[in-house]
Amino acid sequence: MRAALGGQSAAEQLRGPVLEAIPTVSAWERELAALDVEAARRLIARADAVRAHRFDLLGSGPTDLGVEIDWQRDFKSGRSWPLEHISRVPISFADASDIKVPWELSRFQHAPVLAAAWRVSGQRAYLDELGAQLTHWIDHNPVEFGANWLVTMDVAIRAANWVAALSLCAEGAAGEPWFERALSSLLLHGRFIRSHLEHADVRGNHYLSDVVGLLPVAALFSASREGGRWVDWAVRELVTEMEHQVRPDGCDHEASISYHRLVCEEFVCGTQAAEALTPGRLPPSHHERLERMLHFVTDYTRPDGLAPQIGDADDGRFLPLGDYGSDPRSHLHLHRQAGASKPSRVARHAAYRAGGYYVMRSGELYAIVRCGDTGLGGRGGHSHNDQLSFELASGREPLVIDPGAYLYTADPAARNEFRSTAFHSTLRIGGAEQNDLDRDLFALPDRTRAEALQWLPRAAGATFVGRHHGFEALDPPALHTRRFELDGTRTTLTIVDTVETAAEHDLEWTFPLAPCRARADRGMAQAEFETSRLLVEAKGLDFTVERGWYSPSYGVRVRTPFIKARRRARAGVDVTELRLRLEH
Repeated sequence: MRAALGGQSAAEQLRGPVLEAIPTVSAWERELAALDVEAARRLIARADAVRAHRFDLLGSGPTDLGVEIDWQRDFKSGRSWPLEHISRVPISFADASDIKVPWELSRFQHAPVLAAAWRVSGQRAYLDELGAQLTHWIDHNPVEFGANWLVTMDVAIRAANWVAALSLCAEGAAGEPWFERALSSLLLHGRFIRSHLEHADVRGNHYLSDVVGLLPVAALFSASREGGRWVDWAVRELVTEMEHQVRPDGCDHEASISYHRLVCEEFVCGTQAAEALTPGRLPPSHHERLERMLHFVTDYTRPDGLAPQIGDADDGRFLPLGDYGSDPRSHLHLHRQAGASKPSRVARHAAYRAGGYYVMRSGELYAIVRCGDTGLGGRGGHSHNDQLSFELASGREPLVIDPGAYLYTADPAARNEFRSTAFHSTLRIGGAEQNDLDRDLFALPDRTRAEALQWLPRAAGATFVGRHHGFEALDPPALHTRRFELDGTRTTLTIVDTVETAAEHDLEWTFPLAPCRARADRGMAQAEFETSRLLVEAKGLDFTVERGWYSPSYGVRVRTPFIKARRRARAGVDVTELRLRLEH
């Protein structure tokens, strides 16, 4: 350990190079010193729940885990993973168990909350609980054994949160008997990350987590040759991954807005660490692309402050710190982590052509349209069958929504349902899927080849026209083109769907709604929200209201109405005009 620390004091490293490398922790520490009584009370309440081993993770609801935590257990289903070598540990079983639950718990994103409660209250109980949990975890999770060493991404996020927690309480923890064990485990975490990288030809958030998660550990051991090598490698890879994973317009290449949040947070934290540890080494292009990532966050955020859930969503965070347990649909923390006092200016309209997102704002109306590839070089690990789908909001009231993701391996049928064409605000032709869902729960080969044909932003609204080829597998094939006209002065969104096919096909439109009351008649449907009413009108369509699902966070789903409309398409060029009109 002395060699790994380069002869430096661990406490001094934590309070020096580490805090410089993770300024989000330094900023939170300053906020803790100025908390008012109510904010301090809320922090202590969160820490007390952690002390009581009461966790609310991934849709579990507040759950007491007992005196001794089983770190291998999915406490939602009761399934525990074997403490076998990682080469023999399965990701899933043929039941409703979810390995993401023990993974999420063992990311230790609650650890900085305990350290913060100690700083605010001065009570030793929070420091003791931190030490007890770290020691217990180390005792029951030998390196390379069990679920919590199976994925390097989780190892890296856990290491970053351990380092963040220890940097907050280093003065108090340095004399504790558990402190050196935690440092030794962090050294092993760093070595594990470096030797178990999730590298591939096409890489996503997993590999980026490996790179960025190593940096706080490298900062701790930066005075030694080993730590210095980790720093050099991670900074070099950070630059490479910005070019590889982030499109020129600033969109993460995984075709998911929730994963854009995770990747953006990791690039913010990784960039800050790299600048502190190796000043001036990052090229200007790196900072420019990161700035575009943050602009995208500003532009896609709805007027209610929440993000649309386009693509997968699993509540993933890197260093939530004081946001631990907050609404995963809010991405505004990214600006704060980047050191901005407020988000950049919201554009009236914004086109992210490389990412495949088109944002329109006019008057009180907000809409975002999806028209792009499935991400990850066409492999589509976290994308959905959502081509030419959209979200619509009026002021702070969401109207037409994307239902989200709900679950991954714990319920394959539900995963595919939430990924399906029929669960998005788009047109389904011939009962088919835009892309094949049968191959893999984390693959969506891009049959759609979506194209943006026209983008005309105007002062009073905007026009977008797009097309995709996902129904060319039908017999005979069909081509779908969709035109959006947003008119803020008339509070309407007009949609024109054109289907080109040599024979008749069944057409099905879906409009997933935010929770509301809805009813349908021939030629129209209407939804009653808290402050407004949405009318959906189209001649010749049979409208119905059906029971659907909305998932506001991973593992949670609530009932919500879906407006459906159907008819039979005519052979040739078939055109349908739908009007969504807002009334107060």
